[in-house]
Amino acid sequence: MNRKIIAAFAVSALLMAGACSTPVTTQTLPQMSFTHLGVLNFNVESIEIDNRYKASNNSSQIEARFPTPPATAIRTWAIDRFKPVGPAGSGTLRIVINQASVKETDLKLEKGFTATFTKQQSNQYDLIMDIALEIIDGSGKQVGFSAAKASRSITTGEDLSLNDRDKRWFEMTEKAMAELNAEMESNIRRYLASWLR
Repeated sequence: MNRKIIAAFAVSALLMAGACSTPVTTQTLPQMSFTHLGVLNFNVESIEIDNRYKASNNSSQIEARFPTPPATAIRTWAIDRFKPVGPAGSGTLRIVINQASVKETDLKLEKGFTATFTKQQSNQYDLIMDIALEIIDGSGKQVGFSAAKASRSITTGEDLSLNDRDKRWFEMTEKAMAELNAEMESNIRRYLASWLR
């Protein structure tokens, strides 16, 4: 009899523990890709990506926490969009990443009775991208140049889940990349058209 009671308590405890623990589902965001934009063929022998952006040790710089950090997005974009089709010795297309930062700022929250019933914006995120394209000839001399910048700012609410925050960050990066791509493609056709094939 005692064994049956103990077994019943054990099963009840397990059921209660299972009911109390809610599994946290982690979303899988898509891989950022730019292949749908098409390839730009350059009359150069090679392409290189030079990331000159150095993240500071400041805790407000949080680009490394993004699902797709800005520098990674720029690298993927460069690989997807540019193709070297020139003969040996025709030079290099260098993609320079000057800045790929995201700054987090804590916003001041209102206090008091009214604030208890208000969902407030608690954080602001400012993303900045700054890149350049350089054509380097066979002797190492820069013979072509184009640049582009993009920025985005968003705020998020204090009640935002981590999954929703990551989604907002991903969308923020996508929109900034669309702006960067449009500006750079326009500048390529204006300043580097003679290297397009």
